[in-house]
Amino acid sequence: LIGYALLCVGAYATFADEVLTPDERIVTFTLLGEARGEGCEGIYAVGCVIQKRAENRKLTPAQVCKQRKQFSIWNGVKRESELWHLYETPNKEYARYLARKICAGRKLSQDYTGNADHYYSHKIMKKPPYWAKGKKPTKVIGNHTFYKLR
Repeated sequence: LIGYALLCVGAYATFADEVLTPDERIVTFTLLGEARGEGCEGIYAVGCVIQKRAENRKLTPAQVCKQRKQFSIWNGVKRESELWHLYETPNKEYARYLARKICAGRKLSQDYTGNADHYYSHKIMKKPPYWAKGKKPTKVIGNHTFYKLR
């Protein structure tokens, strides 16, 4: 958790101007689109889910992000250029840094979300989705409730 705390205080700033790979860009857009109002804590938590799904499904993080109906930010998006507005959020540099680390295979602390591979926003959805029925949440972080389904 010390490493996580350092990330949130700005230890990642030196990477801000580096160009992202296409995969890093996809993960960055996903982090920002799913958790832009949740601060570093929420962005990190969504990153944990991306990484856990990639591991479970034997896919790259970017492939996980772009799977159909997995992350709502990609629903109905035809071109990445439709998502550039996400770079106007305060934690964009943290999301870029975290995306780079996720794509490079750096392990996030899965304990942070209780090894969750799913979540939903209880700010957007007033009741849990069908897949959460009968399941016990592993964590609640900000406006997201996390679950381990696999």
